[in-house]
Amino acid sequence: MTDYSKPLAIFAKVLVFATLVLLLIGGKVTTAGAGMAVDTAPTVNGVLLNPPDWTKDPMLLREHGHRLTAMVVALLTAVLCSWVWRNFSGLLIAGVIAGVAGGVGAAMKLDGNTMAHVRIWPAAIGFVLTLLICSSRRKETNDALRWMTLIAFCTVCVQAVMGTLRVTWEAAGQVDAATTLRIVHGCFAQTFLGLIVVIAARLSPVWKELEAQPKLAAAAKFHRMAWMAAGLYFFTLILAAYLRHKGLGLVIPTWPGAGRGLLPPEWSHAVGIHFLHSRLLPFVILGHVIGLAIGMAKRAPAAARLSGPGWMLLGLILLQIILGMLVIWKGKHPHITNMHVINGAFIFATIMLLVARTGKLRETPTSA
Repeated sequence: MTDYSKPLAIFAKVLVFATLVLLLIGGKVTTAGAGMAVDTAPTVNGVLLNPPDWTKDPMLLREHGHRLTAMVVALLTAVLCSWVWRNFSGLLIAGVIAGVAGGVGAAMKLDGNTMAHVRIWPAAIGFVLTLLICSSRRKETNDALRWMTLIAFCTVCVQAVMGTLRVTWEAAGQVDAATTLRIVHGCFAQTFLGLIVVIAARLSPVWKELEAQPKLAAAAKFHRMAWMAAGLYFFTLILAAYLRHKGLGLVIPTWPGAGRGLLPPEWSHAVGIHFLHSRLLPFVILGHVIGLAIGMAKRAPAAARLSGPGWMLLGLILLQIILGMLVIWKGKHPHITNMHVINGAFIFATIMLLVARTGKLRETPTSA
């Protein structure tokens, strides 16, 4: 494994924090119904960065603030990718391409949205190609971490495309397609978060600490359990995104009862999804995480780098269940709903941290 610096490890953690902030702001946009505060993308009526009086309109402040934060996350991801690849020439090439494209677009008198696309996407492609070409010459393409960062950059670009299409489709009246894209957009954001967490875990000094420890016999089992937790929870996130963006969060308006009893008196696909999300899966995941946390505490008492996140994950799951109850009891109160959303992101991040660390401990100390 290539050695990386402590500043790079800190930078990766900053990107994780920025991604969590982005998810929080995105959640607030959805909760407030501000996703269509402006019906153009990626610009606001032709202005990319600073539309007039955007801070005075609460809805536009949320939506445009979300876009600006997304731009920051994309830039930080590009810097992280360049840093890991030890090649900042891609950023320089991307800047040159964006500048030239902007000049050509101005000469052609393109509108603001077209101009933004002409500048952004060729620059992004140039960035990726520069890294690949330079790396192939230096024969440094075998490090998995490099490819993970490049995939992360491509992922954030795809996420930006989906966000743009969601706005343009809904503005064009394609509401069903735009709603579906909202759901995919929300789930894809969690995928990006999970990838960034794994990258940060591999860059952390803790990774070397784990590398120096002897192989843990039970780590393979814990690794499988962590991946199972990730799968179960991601499925829960998909259901949550569906209910949230379809406006079905209170289709069963009571908890724990669902009418006169524990089961809904009438079933539909929406009721079934809500019942699965709010009644069954949380306790399946809770039981699984209890087993994982206790198992790591008993069979790996010296591995605090596993048991610590395990107990934290258990606490976050319990908090999420409580917040889910309150969301229903309080009729989707905005602050409680936003807490529920961001706590869910913390849960997935913690699970992916465990996936990374248990995977490392099942390797031999000399492996990468």
